[in-house]
Formats: sequence, C-alpha cells, structure tokens
Amino acid sequence: MTIKFQYANLLHAGSFGLNVFSPDDLERIHLATLDVLWNVGVLVKSQKAREIFGDSGCVVDKKTDIVKIRPHLVEDAIQSTPATYRAHAIDSENDYVAGGTKTGFVNFGEAPALLDPVTRKVRAATKKDVDDTVRFVDTLENVVGWERPLTAQDLDENMASIYNAYSFYTHSSKHGFLGIYNLEQFDAAVKMGAVLAGGEDNLRHSPLFTCSADPVSPLVLTEEPTDVLIAACKFGAPIKINPLGMAGGTTCVNMASTLITHNAEVLSSITLGQLVNKGAPMVYGSSTSMMDMKTTLSAMGAPEMAMISAAAAKLAQFYQMPSWVGGG
Repeated sequence: MTIKFQYANLLHAGSFGLNVFSPDDLERIHLATLDVLWNVGVLVKSQKAREIFGDSGCVVDKKTDIVKIRPHLVEDAIQSTPATYRAHAIDSENDYVAGGTKTGFVNFGEAPALLDPVTRKVRAATKKDVDDTVRFVDTLENVVGWERPLTAQDLDENMASIYNAYSFYTHSSKHGFLGIYNLEQFDAAVKMGAVLAGGEDNLRHSPLFTCSADPVSPLVLTEEPTDVLIAACKFGAPIKINPLGMAGGTTCVNMASTLITHNAEVLSSITLGQLVNKGAPMVYGSSTSMMDMKTTLSAMGAPEMAMISAAAAKLAQFYQMPSWVGGG
C-alpha cells in the first residue's frame, strides 16, 4: 500500500499547469550549467569528495580546492539517478512513491522558536515541542512525511538533531525527512532506524528516512554535509540536494542566472553521489528564494520563491528526477 497522490501539470483536457520554461529554455540552462561546472567549477570543502572527483577524472586545484567537473560525468550522473524512489514509512501503509508529476506535501523546517499554542507568545522550542509536532504531523492525511520543523533549544545543537531522529522514530508512522548535518548524526539515525527495521540490511533495503545535503551559494559544497552525502549514498539512504540561494544576494538577481547557479550546485552534488554509488536515490531540491533588499535576509515565502520553485521543479522533470521545492 502507498499514500494516494495528486498529479500536477498533466497535459490532458481540463488540466492546469505552470509552464515556466520551454524545452529549449531548459536546454539552454542545462548547457550553461555544464559550462559553469567545467570552466568555473565548484569549491569543494570535503577532502573525501575532492578525492572521489579527482579519481574520476575531474580537475582538482589543490591550492584553492576548486573542482572542475567534466560534462560527460554530469550527463552520466543524470542518467544514473533514479526517476523515482519509494519513501518507506514506519507503517508501510504510509509509503510514498516520489517522482514524475505526482505531488505530495511535507511540512517545512527548521525553526529554533515557535508561537506557543496556549500563550500565543514566541518562545524557544523544546524537546516536548518536537514530540508534539511529530504526533501532529502524523495525523495529517495530506502530509506524506515528517520533516523536522523545530530544533530543541534545551539540548546541545548536535544532540538536538539526534533527538529529532529519536522523536521521529518514536512517534511517527510516516517517512522521515531528517536534518542530518554530520556523520555522527547520520550514524545515530542509522542505528536507531535499524532497530525498527530489524537490522541494518533491512534498513538499507527500505530506508525509513531521507537526509539532506545543502550546498552554500554560490557554488560551495561544504565539508560536513558533503561527507553526509557520501555516507548516505554508500548506505543507500535517499538524499535531497537542497541549495538556498538568494537572488540579488548570493546569486544573480535575475531568475535564469540564479537557476544556473542553483542547477550547478545540485548537479555537482548529484554527480558526486552517483560517482560514490551509481543508481543511488537522490532528489533535486530547492529552498532558493530572493534576498530582502531592506533586511538582507532570505525572503522565504516571497512570490519570487514560488516562481523559482516552479522553475526548479521543471528542471527536475527535465532531468527525470524526483523534486522537492519550498512553497511560496
């Protein structure tokens, strides 16, 4: 059994979709991205990743840590990434199959504070709040999985992420989208998940969680998230690549140029993952938005974010990959 889902942008009579780009537009963005990856490159902070790229024929500058990725490796990675993957739930009745034009909804994350439901005042999040959100999301029929919405402030930052995984395993019946930021947290998520799955081999076959690797715009693959990407792909756990560029700040102000930067960050990460384990399940993600020119903060939920998210989803469909985008 799997969760029922809706379809978006189906080309049949009576359907409605947002066609952001033509096929030719997408091809031009793709070719520009290949040019950036080979002639500009990405800054790779992970030594493990630099070695993998170098052993595969990429050009690695040992002084700057900039890696230039050969176009054929990117093309091969695109073809190797599965077009769909099953987000296995703790209760198999809640499995969700991602990919194609199917759409599902997940809560957003990750906040250090919340609006208290009783006092209606903003306060720091606690472990109890994390538990409450897991149980709350679990009751929502239209939400296909749980993503950590809060970071408990009554715990050390590293332990807070591990507690999120513990709370998910304890209180959820769905698939978990966990905030995993280093190898210690990944190992903890695997060990806890193996208990529920009946061993690591079972968990490897039917992973109960998806983790995330978030490049930093412009064009930086930071050390710990990239090491998590490598570990997840070796293990077989799905991982979404989720840049958060800010148009007008960390990327160019216009949409096409922002998308080229965003696309280069995603495809460099996906290329790395496929070099580690060909066929590893990976998700084309986006939390990219624009910079608020008054505050210089990321304008999450701005109309421009909805436009960029629609464009990123279109790129994922172009590459025939599952996508994950932030709502506007």
